[in-house]
Amino acid sequence: MKKKRVIGYDIIKFIAMFLVVMLHYSFYTRYYSRGLAGTLITVLCVVCVPLFFSVNGALLLPRDMDEVKHYRKTLNIIIVVTIWKLLAATFFIFVDGSHPVTAKDLAIFLLGGGFGDYPTGYFWFMNALIAVYLVLPVMKLAFDAEHKIAFNALLVVLTVFTVGKDSLTFILQAVGTMTNRDYASLTSSLGEFCIFGPYGYVLLYVLVGGVIGRHLKRTQAKHSDDALHLLSAISPAKACIGIALCYVLTLLIQRYQHAAHGTNLTVENGYLLLPTFIATILIVLTVGQVNVQGIWSRIFQVIGMNTFGIYMLHLMGLILLNKLQSLPRFQFTGNMNSVAVTLLNILLCTCVFAACLAVSASLRKIPYIGRLFTL
Repeated sequence: MKKKRVIGYDIIKFIAMFLVVMLHYSFYTRYYSRGLAGTLITVLCVVCVPLFFSVNGALLLPRDMDEVKHYRKTLNIIIVVTIWKLLAATFFIFVDGSHPVTAKDLAIFLLGGGFGDYPTGYFWFMNALIAVYLVLPVMKLAFDAEHKIAFNALLVVLTVFTVGKDSLTFILQAVGTMTNRDYASLTSSLGEFCIFGPYGYVLLYVLVGGVIGRHLKRTQAKHSDDALHLLSAISPAKACIGIALCYVLTLLIQRYQHAAHGTNLTVENGYLLLPTFIATILIVLTVGQVNVQGIWSRIFQVIGMNTFGIYMLHLMGLILLNKLQSLPRFQFTGNMNSVAVTLLNILLCTCVFAACLAVSASLRKIPYIGRLFTL
């Protein structure tokens, strides 16, 4: 039986995927405003990865799980990602060709590392997703447990040693800047108490997404036994205000990091800061309930089904666009003011997104090849 798609989750996937393309676009295009105009856009992108992991949790954890089928799917994901790594390596060697690589570099890349000096770091997301799938049955046991003490303890531990620790570190860092003292180093050793490694926040977002997904399913089924009454009290209007406030706070954090450390465009440890965490919860909670009809429903379904393909193709598209921008006809871009070049960048990013979507949607219809675009 074909699973019914949740349009709200497809919309979240669209938002997350476009922000991923926009974020990477800012680093691989030849012309981008590193001032406030460009930063206003890139700060929006800080929720992209948390949204992806949260929507995966919302889709996977509330469902019944067949462990055999799950691990078959996990093996399929590993095979598909390995093929994509080989395709990416081929692209960078023969199309980019700017750096020499060895067989050892390829082996390291296939085993989860980078590919020499080529920009293949975006594969970290797939490595982390595979890691989540490998331990998902254990997470599912805690998620489904009748007594929630173990699950709540897991949430608390993950929150304290990811979002909690890094948010506290930022506060101490800001206080240290104002007082000319080093307070941030006080939290540098707290990671020693966390066994989940640098990507513990990934598990946190998956679990929180699962909690929201379960809440939305119970709400739609009109069940009144949901323990999370706080989520029910958050109206769309309140959520939008909260998201806007989180964005402003994140922008202020970025401006501080820019002034104190010269950070451009990105937000240091942005995925682990409290405003990002809260904004992610509010977006998934609010947008997850959206249900559009007609042509918009079909558009979001197509995008939702092709986010994996877009993710695998987008950096190749950005590299090709970078080469295209070296042509004389693009030189005028360097003379545009920051607002104008930012608007042009949004348009070009949209073109890259649409092109990758078109390629993915077309190729997934071809037998065997289509498996590379479906997870």
